[in-house]
Amino acid sequence: MMEAAAAPRQRALCAVVLALALLLLAGILQGSMHAAVRDPNADDGYYLRYMQAVGQGGLRAMPGLFEQWNATQKSWIYPPPSRIGFIAVSALWGRIFGATFESLQHLSLASHLLLCVVNFLFARRHFGDVRALWIAILLGFSTLLMGLSRLALTDSFIALCMTTTVWLFYELTRRRPRVLGGIPFVVALSFMVLVKELSVLLVVPFLLFLLYERIVRRVPHDLGRYALWFVAAGGLTLLLLDLAAGGLGRLLETWSIVLASPRTAGYAIRAGSGPWFRMILDYLLLSPVPTLLAIGWFAIAAARHRAGTYDPATFFLGLIVVSLVFLFSFFTKNVRYGVVLELPIRVFSVLMLGELAGKTRPFRAQVVTGLLVLLVCFLEWRSFDLIWVDSHGYDPVTNFLAITRKLVPKWGK
Repeated sequence: MMEAAAAPRQRALCAVVLALALLLLAGILQGSMHAAVRDPNADDGYYLRYMQAVGQGGLRAMPGLFEQWNATQKSWIYPPPSRIGFIAVSALWGRIFGATFESLQHLSLASHLLLCVVNFLFARRHFGDVRALWIAILLGFSTLLMGLSRLALTDSFIALCMTTTVWLFYELTRRRPRVLGGIPFVVALSFMVLVKELSVLLVVPFLLFLLYERIVRRVPHDLGRYALWFVAAGGLTLLLLDLAAGGLGRLLETWSIVLASPRTAGYAIRAGSGPWFRMILDYLLLSPVPTLLAIGWFAIAAARHRAGTYDPATFFLGLIVVSLVFLFSFFTKNVRYGVVLELPIRVFSVLMLGELAGKTRPFRAQVVTGLLVLLVCFLEWRSFDLIWVDSHGYDPVTNFLAITRKLVPKWGK
């Protein structure tokens, strides 16, 4: 009875602590906006023009944006108008708050704060209230996500969309919903791809997890039902893109340019080539402590899995890490492309901190874990100041991060 009565109080206390943490975080980020880079000739300049065009002309302006982008070769290295999910949301946001760089920056900030709330609400259903609180706070104080939350780019918004889609898919696999029960996942998956096309790579670990549980673990997943949901999401995405482009021919032309442009983009080749572990190195440069903690937990979880202990949540998140690191090895790599990896890194960090705190005295372990989380957040805050504020970070490529960390010299003036 006492434990049942304590549960609502614990949930309320966690919600209050998260709200206070987010207020502090919002103050830190808002106070650092002056150091955020805004470049009208870079990606954020294109997002601003898309925002203004659709804000003024409505969705009828979309075919013109496709036609103009396809016809202008110098635009091919910049964001395509096929990211209609973000463009539509930013246009609506611009109508309310103004179509300016500052407005786009605050859309990123709002997306980052909402990401913390959404992941807290999902995580507490699988890891408990206290662990969910630590996961949400570590996500909020992520060096990468803090930096991106002040920029007029899609990264904070796509991080919100991708982590939401991850949780919705995982929750589908934990129950046996009817066909209509998959509608939230279908909508989320479709919208995620409409925000950023490369996010479609998440489908690979989704399918691998589903097949592993069905074939190896003998979980009675209805594969036909899942196939229906994936096909429905793909069909909805294609339909909306076709309508936005004003025809399938124009859309296919855009896709062909998007697929071919990385091979000719000099900056992307110079700044994003390298071995498969480059993204892991970037995470170590950005957030060394959480990344090392996550690697430690990954090793522990792998050993326990081999010994016969199956934890579906950590296996699923680990599969996302392994799959995306492998898939990104075939592309020019940028840690911004892997913002969804922040979720497993933060979850694994909290689980590893709990492991270090011990389990013999639960209350003491919670206190110790909480103190360690605060220490990690402080270190992440310091890294954020160094990389994003003092060094005016914009694109966190390996060379810039290594110079900022003083691992390699900065030649010239």
